[in-house]
Amino acid sequence: MVNISQQHIANGEERSLQNLIDSIDLETAPSLKRDMEVLKERATRNIRKKKPYISFMLGNQEMALSIQSIQEIGYLPTVTPLPNLPSWIRGIVQIRSEILSVVDFIVLFGLGDESARASGLKRSYLLFKQQDFKFCLVVNRITGVVNFDEQRDQLGVFPSDEADTLNQLTLFFKGILTVDNRNICIIDSEKLGNASMIRKWQ
Repeated sequence: MVNISQQHIANGEERSLQNLIDSIDLETAPSLKRDMEVLKERATRNIRKKKPYISFMLGNQEMALSIQSIQEIGYLPTVTPLPNLPSWIRGIVQIRSEILSVVDFIVLFGLGDESARASGLKRSYLLFKQQDFKFCLVVNRITGVVNFDEQRDQLGVFPSDEADTLNQLTLFFKGILTVDNRNICIIDSEKLGNASMIRKWQ
């Protein structure tokens, strides 16, 4: 049988220990709260710096456009050809009650890879929007989303020996982003949206 006096001592020690723990928690709580706020703020700041880009295949090259310039993505619906248009405008499509031109960069920039088009494979599109300017950019397929920090992530320069294969399209590149052994050409949305060669056929 437990002695009552011993039980009282044990209970007293437990209370003293609990009081000590409570006082430590009370003292350290403000510091822990500040630390958590700092960590959250840093995490939020890092997330804000990373800008998402939609990546896609155009011919044999992977490219990406800022998600802010993409209104919609999907499989290209039936295209209605129109007469007296350049060959790189494949026609028009109706998307959500809006009539839009379908632009084919492979033809426009003479990239020389029309295999997907010739074989009749289902291709994807990006609905590009820059201020008042919109068009459907037809691509081979969407490959996903990459995050790019314009201040910290260093972009590589497109090799001059490969630039010839992409012709004038390289004029719209910000640079090359290397992610998971993938070299992705980052397209400058503002330059593309202001390209007179496309805008004049809006």
